[in-house]
Amino acid sequence: PDADLVAAVQAIRAANAGEDSALQVNPLRDPAVEGFLAQARAAEKQQQLDAAYAAISKARALAPDAPDLLQYEAEIEFLRGETVKAEKLAYDSFKKGPQVGTLCVQNWQTIVEARKIFNDADYRAVAEAKRDQCKVKRPVRL
Repeated sequence: PDADLVAAVQAIRAANAGEDSALQVNPLRDPAVEGFLAQARAAEKQQQLDAAYAAISKARALAPDAPDLLQYEAEIEFLRGETVKAEKLAYDSFKKGPQVGTLCVQNWQTIVEARKIFNDADYRAVAEAKRDQCKVKRPVRL
């Protein structure tokens, strides 16, 4: 994949590094979905993006509304150069997800990276603000 696309996906995945969000959503799901997701991740590591896309598509067929799968597919599409699809998938993930926390940060960082590619500074600024709104601090416990 193109080095700029790889850097963009690295930025997406790093966007929530150190994020101490009060909300983490980890779904229980069909082991077949987990198997396809593992296949997708392994294929991505081998830079076999078409195979990664095929595997994540199979996972999504079993869990079509899972926001974490939508986001991962967005990242694979980004790496494949399908920026418009990636941005749409990230937004779909945001709409179906918790809308706060680490996944939300990744959703909006994907849109930020897409807007960099599209040279759309105005909407990029909007997306950066939305990304920052995802960061919810844990309440202080006494």
